[in-house]
Amino acid sequence: MIDIKKTVLFIPPGLKKFKLDLFERIGGKIGKVIRYDPTQLDKLAPDTIPIVGCMPFLRPWYEKWIKNKRDFIYWDRGYLRRVFATWLPKGSDMGIPGGYYRWHLNAFQMKSVDDVPDDRWKSLKLNGSLKPWNKSGSHIIVADTLPDYWNLFCDKNWCQNTINELKKHTDRKIILRSKESKVPLHEELKNAHCLVTHGSVAAVEAVVFGCPVFVDDISAAKFMGQTDFSKVESPIYPERDKWLHSLAYCQFNETELVDGTLWRMLK
Repeated sequence: MIDIKKTVLFIPPGLKKFKLDLFERIGGKIGKVIRYDPTQLDKLAPDTIPIVGCMPFLRPWYEKWIKNKRDFIYWDRGYLRRVFATWLPKGSDMGIPGGYYRWHLNAFQMKSVDDVPDDRWKSLKLNGSLKPWNKSGSHIIVADTLPDYWNLFCDKNWCQNTINELKKHTDRKIILRSKESKVPLHEELKNAHCLVTHGSVAAVEAVVFGCPVFVDDISAAKFMGQTDFSKVESPIYPERDKWLHSLAYCQFNETELVDGTLWRMLK
């Protein structure tokens, strides 16, 4: 269990009001907050754990912390029942206004599939969205993501470079899916052989929809797919229950972010 007294929340500039209000509430429970100025992170005591999110300007700090094996906590939008519209039902669809956020210790996405109960997964009421694995698809979807993601985690040319690599190993039609696409993801995946992406949550949704995935090692979906793109003609179709249960155990709704639930479960 994380000692909340050793954490400090970084609140960046430019947050939308609903998110700023949420993180001010979180900060009020922690009692230690750094607002707007990331250079203040350099002044933290060695045993203090910074809490930070998907902010490209923090890339130098992330790289330094990882290199020096310093503890940090990373937050982002959740995997399931997220804040904003996705192709799976939103949190607001079940009366959770802010949806879910995922929080991880020393990682950007889920690090392992753990033996946890199914209660949190069941509470998401997504069994109706879970589809059987499709083992007879034809084309390949390569999912792009937002510039902030590329600026923080990877080369912005990743998609094109990956398409070039895939063409060495398959003759299938490859479709690049823009982040701004208005076509529901589940429609594009209906007859897809697989979805390929770096770390986009589209991979998590693809697994729920029953579409095999190929992803970067950073992705929580790597446990349900493969990271070796040369094996694109040999997707896997693993059992998903424990993975779904684990996903549900590392994301939290707004109430849980401030009532102590987060701190009892974060690891």
